[in-house]
Amino acid sequence: MQDQPGSRPYRVQNRLQAELLMDRAWLRLLDVFTPEARGIADAARVLGVTTEWLYKRVRRLQRAGLLTVQDTRPRAGRAVRLYRAASDAFFVPFSLVPPERVGRQNRARHLDLFETAIGRAFLRAPFDQQGWGFVTERAPNGDVSFRIMREDGVRWAELGEAAPVMVSGWHLLHLTPGEARDLQGELRGLHERYARRTGEVPFLLGIFLADTSNVPGLEHARGDNVDT
Repeated sequence: MQDQPGSRPYRVQNRLQAELLMDRAWLRLLDVFTPEARGIADAARVLGVTTEWLYKRVRRLQRAGLLTVQDTRPRAGRAVRLYRAASDAFFVPFSLVPPERVGRQNRARHLDLFETAIGRAFLRAPFDQQGWGFVTERAPNGDVSFRIMREDGVRWAELGEAAPVMVSGWHLLHLTPGEARDLQGELRGLHERYARRTGEVPFLLGIFLADTSNVPGLEHARGDNVDT
């Protein structure tokens, strides 16, 4: 039975459903059929794909039980089936997919997109000119940093409007538990502040914060920073 908007999330029953719902490409495809039912031709126009390409994927989602035929629309020659997502929201128990796998798969996919976007930024001005590179520095407190700079000492961020909009970096911080929670709240608030904007240019934002006190590999790090 299809859930109604605002009801409890549909509880995923098997690994096939869980695998599809871990992939944001499938989720975005499924979202076209939420909250209203659509025919394949209509959905294909929204997605900007061919009906043949979409039909195969609709069939897979239907076989998995994530997409259902809600209604049919009369049409000369053959009725048009209207498909709708089985729910507006889905609950995937960790008994089907461990949490570390969900996070790793999602981050890997978007990290690849992010690195592609950053790589293209370095093919454009100002980096298409000679003299750009990165500088490694060690601060008095022992921190190590990698900074994108021009050979004459100008940092790309100092170029103002001529600089591309990008932030890339891993920062090892040493905080109290209270400070970490404060930072967590600030990062979430920052995302929520901009998440509802409707500008014309899409940007990919990643926010990461984790306790690495028991993670091997950072035993000797005091405050290593990578900042581009």
